[in-house]
Amino acid sequence: MHRYLRIAVTTLLFAAVAVVSAQAQNLGAEDDTWVTGSGTQVDFANFGTVNITQLLGSQPVNSIVSFTGVPLSSSLGQADTLVARGATTAGDLFSATLSLKGLSLGSSPDMALQDGRVYHVAVTLANQDGTGQINFTTTTSEGGTYSSSFTVTPIFTFTNVNDPGEAAHTIDCSGSCSFPINGSGNWVRTSSTGFDPQSQGIPVVPSGVQVGGYTTVGHPRAGGIQVGCGGTQSTGYGCGQNNELHGEGSAGQAIHGTKPPQDCAKNPPPPPSPTPVPIGSRVLNERLAKKPAAGTAIIQQDKAALCVATASFTAQ
Repeated sequence: MHRYLRIAVTTLLFAAVAVVSAQAQNLGAEDDTWVTGSGTQVDFANFGTVNITQLLGSQPVNSIVSFTGVPLSSSLGQADTLVARGATTAGDLFSATLSLKGLSLGSSPDMALQDGRVYHVAVTLANQDGTGQINFTTTTSEGGTYSSSFTVTPIFTFTNVNDPGEAAHTIDCSGSCSFPINGSGNWVRTSSTGFDPQSQGIPVVPSGVQVGGYTTVGHPRAGGIQVGCGGTQSTGYGCGQNNELHGEGSAGQAIHGTKPPQDCAKNPPPPPSPTPVPIGSRVLNERLAKKPAAGTAIIQQDKAALCVATASFTAQ
């Protein structure tokens, strides 16, 4: 009796250890690259203590300037933003450090002043020292959700497009216009048998690329985490607009909406709009009976919309 009891207890302990081992996974440091989405704007009339009239000697025609991404390096494709994520151990709840290592945006169109001068505005980082944190929650066997928080400290550089001999004017936000970023989104484990980033057009981040004073550790194709994508093998995977660098309604969202770099050169055609039918009709009931699982439909819709939205600036 005691022998069987000992065997039973040993079996249970072994099973418990096996479950923990299956959930826990040591994850090395990785780099995440992003492409800035359209609609990224800065209103210099309401941005910290920035005073464009004092800086340039004339009021802007429009204080709101739109920005597009400028690639950080030819080795990183079209990525204009680089975030370093620290090593961690995956579990039900886990976290990792974050640090913004690269940011490169340019005004499009350029800023026009009331006296006729026109300035190109470039956005880079004041430093690469800022740190933050990303908190992960595991909700499926392959991934879950996350929330993140850190501070961005940019430098704005104004260059006269008609007079290259004029010295550039700069605004360093180190002392006046840094802003916090709070965001959330989905994550999924990368795997040779599950989620493959390249199946979504997301390129591998190589190691050894110099971005300012930082050297990338890279982001391999499998064995890590892809932030900004979600789903499971059974329901399907999808990557969409991502809140890694901006939270809904936050200051960061106004300046920097991002998504993982994706190659959507072969965009799927948009689905045809269904003919409206009254609720409770036989036609509607037949449609609902044929409708795929809600999660699958949402992923497919988001993916198609993302490809259309990013066609002009996705990575090669």
